[in-house]
Amino acid sequence: MNQEGIGTTLELTGERLRHAVLAMGADMKNAVAMGYDRHVVLSSLLGPLDTPEAVERFEQVASGFPKLLGRSPDRIAFDLHPDMQSSRFGRKLSQAGKLPFVEVQHHHAHAAACLAENGVREGLVLVMDGTGWGGDGTIWGAELLEVQEGGTFRRLATFSPVPLPGGDAAVRRPARQLIGRWIQAGIELTDERLMRLGGARDEAEVWEQQCRRQVNAPLTHAAGRLFDSVSALLGLAPRDITSEGQPAILLEGAAREWSGGEIPVLPFDIQEVNSLLWIDWAPTFRKLSDLAEVRQNPFQWAMAFHAAVARAAEVMIDYGLSKAPGRRVGLSGGVFLNQILAEQLSRQLECAGVAVLRHRVTPPGDGCIALGQAVVAGS
Repeated sequence: MNQEGIGTTLELTGERLRHAVLAMGADMKNAVAMGYDRHVVLSSLLGPLDTPEAVERFEQVASGFPKLLGRSPDRIAFDLHPDMQSSRFGRKLSQAGKLPFVEVQHHHAHAAACLAENGVREGLVLVMDGTGWGGDGTIWGAELLEVQEGGTFRRLATFSPVPLPGGDAAVRRPARQLIGRWIQAGIELTDERLMRLGGARDEAEVWEQQCRRQVNAPLTHAAGRLFDSVSALLGLAPRDITSEGQPAILLEGAAREWSGGEIPVLPFDIQEVNSLLWIDWAPTFRKLSDLAEVRQNPFQWAMAFHAAVARAAEVMIDYGLSKAPGRRVGLSGGVFLNQILAEQLSRQLECAGVAVLRHRVTPPGDGCIALGQAVVAGS
């Protein structure tokens, strides 16, 4: 590997990193990083680790990166999820070099990266994406975190969990996700709804049983999955997706087609569970349960949904500001590639006197994960 393998270098403010860290990044939009003193050097973006060739290239870069920089790590950092290709190889490097390793929760890494790019190490960050192992048996992805000194964090708010029938299969077929939402919201799976959704009664019954019996239906908190479900509900998402984030991109595109006028208000519930604020979206799905009606004007409802998510995010952040010092919040995660949501939420927060921190060096998606891992594990 040559100098062309180096991507971005970030100069950290504040205290030096106490450890030299080789960070493995994530499996989607992978980049690796080396953190030391007040520097974090990232590799060029390697992309998804979804083919043998991509994994081989990643392993070459990860193995050679310290030598390229003339630095030796004293620890290895990788994602908390044990089955990621990046995590597996990080563990191998740890064993081969007899180095300690640090498992960094996915959204903690997002948050730490966003803060570091803005010259701070502690504070509130709202992370919204499609998936990330929470360590509690559920999938996270709508997380307000307070990043604390010493590489720790506190989870303050999230979306209520819903079943994801079929797990990864539901990500590829958004109708599965919508079925899970309907079941959680107590909405009957009528023949008319299933017909408009393009599904058959027999497969819907299988998905229903998966949800009710909690068989191959992991619970997800993720904002990205909420966007998928609403995209399917409005008839925007294809039956089978062909690219990452496709349903959400189509939903944002539909919102941009909205011609103006009064935006309907979509409801959500708020509850506090063991000092954790939950946003429950079941009321939205009950309000939009008449597919024939809402699909007559998908542009209006797409914009209404974006407005509702921005309102819910502001509620989460207000709650976090009541629990943590300061009047600033970072925004991270692939959902914030959605410019309608990011701009609307930023305006609302700034009008309320809250400073908004956005990514400056890395993208808000998983390309920032290695940076966050290096900062957390090096602290």
